[in-house]
Amino acid sequence: MSRLDDFQQRIHDVIPLTRAMGAELLHYDGRQLQVRAPLAPNSNHQGTGFGGSIYSVAVLAAWGLIELAVKDAGIDGTVVIQSGSMDYGQPVDADFFALCQLPEPTEWDRFLTMLRRRGRARVSLKSGLYSGEPALAPEQPAAAFFEGRFVVLATS
Repeated sequence: MSRLDDFQQRIHDVIPLTRAMGAELLHYDGRQLQVRAPLAPNSNHQGTGFGGSIYSVAVLAAWGLIELAVKDAGIDGTVVIQSGSMDYGQPVDADFFALCQLPEPTEWDRFLTMLRRRGRARVSLKSGLYSGEPALAPEQPAAAFFEGRFVVLATS
């Protein structure tokens, strides 16, 4: 089982909603995380993506990226969302995916330095939510954008 598969199982165990949504971690390369979800269990009364599901997948991409990247830095920590907002630009009418990238390396390094020194740090991330087949460099514009602030508390 790969690291991403292990993390997928952990997410389904500790956040049962992700299993019901059919959320699937597709790609992690140390700088970005891609999460996919099918439309069927995440649709609203109009047959398009339910706003809460869209939000959840976008948050999951950001939260999961921080969890994985902090662990890659050799730090055990707890990641929680402090605040978040979502802009819904267009309806999601097919299976969808979120793509989140770490901030620029200098900003990420500052975050890790603060986390190591103080045992606590904050970071803001953005996720794009796209309709259709997953791509790491989507050609279509994002249907929605999430922006959130996360707090990480070092546990070791």
